[in-house]
Amino acid sequence: MNVLDSVKALNQRAAREHWYHVCDPSLTFSEPSYDRLLDLWRSKAGDRAMPRRSEMTLRDLKDVLRHLIILERVERQPSRYRARLIGTSLTAMAGDRTGKFLEEVLPPDHVHRWVVCADLILDGSVPMRFMGRVHLQGKEYLNAENLFVPLANDNDEPAFVMGLCRYTPRHSESEETWESQIAAIPGALL
Repeated sequence: MNVLDSVKALNQRAAREHWYHVCDPSLTFSEPSYDRLLDLWRSKAGDRAMPRRSEMTLRDLKDVLRHLIILERVERQPSRYRARLIGTSLTAMAGDRTGKFLEEVLPPDHVHRWVVCADLILDGSVPMRFMGRVHLQGKEYLNAENLFVPLANDNDEPAFVMGLCRYTPRHSESEETWESQIAAIPGALL
């Protein structure tokens, strides 16, 4: 899999279909907690493509735990994901969806977006930054910046996507501003 070609195709589709999110492979974050999690992920991976989920301990994650989501790919072709952990800041925003499949908790038109993005992270075996607008009823005023990293199961097979998700109020509703944000990201549409 050519990850950069896949990111380009994803971003072009997202723009065409007005998903209002973009994948940024540069991993340039606005807040230090993303970099700390990325450093932890890299140190746990060592010379492997990714660490195992079991190696990412609660003690390691205590500073960001409330902002984490862990999805498990339980089926392939087509992929199907179940939420294994949802941090308290995320449950406060969208409710507790732990143990549920994506199709049980997301609007039907959002399920495919999440699956495509999670598959990119697992199949590419690389961390990715996603920026976007929240599309949950009553939360449309929020922007999202998320770091998603792949994790392996105990057989070293890519099986989990862990995300550090933070949301901030949007300052403008205009389409022009969104397009400017995308254009400002190095390599966003490649």
